[in-house]
Amino acid sequence: MLRFLLIIGLISYVFYKIGSFFFRAGAAAQELKNYKDQHKNADSYKKTKKRGVKGGEYVDYEEIK
Repeated sequence: MLRFLLIIGLISYVFYKIGSFFFRAGAAAQELKNYKDQHKNADSYKKTKKRGVKGGEYVDYEEIK
């Protein structure tokens, strides 16, 4: 009976370690994907961003109520 519990415990420990390894690898891959997507979106925003302000008129701050 003790041998059976020891074997079950060792098998559980090995599965725990293997599972945590794959979980960390998956989380790291997801983080890398999010990082790349974030920088890709920022680069595309910089390319399409218009420079300067066109049109409009000056409104004195004190006139606004």
